[in-house]
Amino acid sequence: MVKSRAQNDIGPSTNGLALPDEATLPYPLRVQAIYVSAGDYVKPETHPVYTLMDSAGAQHTYCFDLAGQVTEVLVRPGQIFRKPTRVFAFCCDTTAKAFAADVAPSRVKPLSAPPLTPRAVPSRPAAANTRRASNGPSDGQSATWGGPRKQTLALGGVAALVAGLMLLSQGKLWATGDTSPAEAVAEQPAETAPAAINAVVE
Repeated sequence: MVKSRAQNDIGPSTNGLALPDEATLPYPLRVQAIYVSAGDYVKPETHPVYTLMDSAGAQHTYCFDLAGQVTEVLVRPGQIFRKPTRVFAFCCDTTAKAFAADVAPSRVKPLSAPPLTPRAVPSRPAAANTRRASNGPSDGQSATWGGPRKQTLALGGVAALVAGLMLLSQGKLWATGDTSPAEAVAEQPAETAPAAINAVVE
């Protein structure tokens, strides 16, 4: 068979490869890897062309379904698409098929990854918050506090709150000049006693 051009020449674009249909893969799609360049010859099933990642995190590698030559690479790794578009152009004339027939299978190892699944957060077992009889704390502390450190912090906080309330109440007394109720009664002069008490004394 007489070939109309040299093997290194790039033939005319006769076919193309587009992104999968939206019913096939969930968009957006990200180009994870490209395994060919313009001028490469490929065969179906033995020459992976590129890998996509779908919106679920699964990776899918595609081959071209005909033997031929890559004439254009219209995408780059990392590019994200939200709708189908053409990503490669190929020459599939008789000359390109003849050259592709002599090409050894590709040695690239396509990327692959299973779909992403939501990470389940395990719930804490109820027994985790209770003291174990065998190796639990021996000082009689409550298991609800979760240890002596937390218990100490809680008691310190209560003590600080009580001290703050005491200081606040003393501050109010100092600000108003008031004293305790017992002192107020003891210091009250006789002439200011209520009239009812004076009436009884007389």
